[in-house]
Amino acid sequence: MEPVSSPTISMIKKAAESALQAEHKAGPIDVTVMITNDEQIRKLNREFKGEDEITDVLAFNPYTKDESTHEDVWPDFADSAIGSQVNQEQLGDIAISLPQVARQAKENGNTTDNELAMLTIHGVLHLLGYDHRSPQEETVMFGKTEVILSKVFN
Repeated sequence: MEPVSSPTISMIKKAAESALQAEHKAGPIDVTVMITNDEQIRKLNREFKGEDEITDVLAFNPYTKDESTHEDVWPDFADSAIGSQVNQEQLGDIAISLPQVARQAKENGNTTDNELAMLTIHGVLHLLGYDHRSPQEETVMFGKTEVILSKVFN
């Protein structure tokens, strides 16, 4: 996989910052975003979520626990991620499969950047406690995602 371009990195940061601002999350906050491939995201999904399949985005926060052992479950993204590593509140880590982003963008008639920004926002919202398990939760989370996404490319 080739390196992520500087404009794409800037867009990812803007998407994450926009989500945090929209949710009134202030102060120095660290969110790590790892852009990866299908193989790696499948491995993370299998190891940390128990699902042996490729997915688009995974979000991990310091409060993620293994249900059977009640131990922290949190992969180390430090060596391969976009983000600052300073003394800040660690909100969590997001992993996004770039090949899956490209496939979904094509299926949805979006640009890759638009899909990548949307998934970054989606991941940040998960780190902030949002979910989409019920229809009501899905409506709220996806509504917030769309509102925030509209601000990223303006």
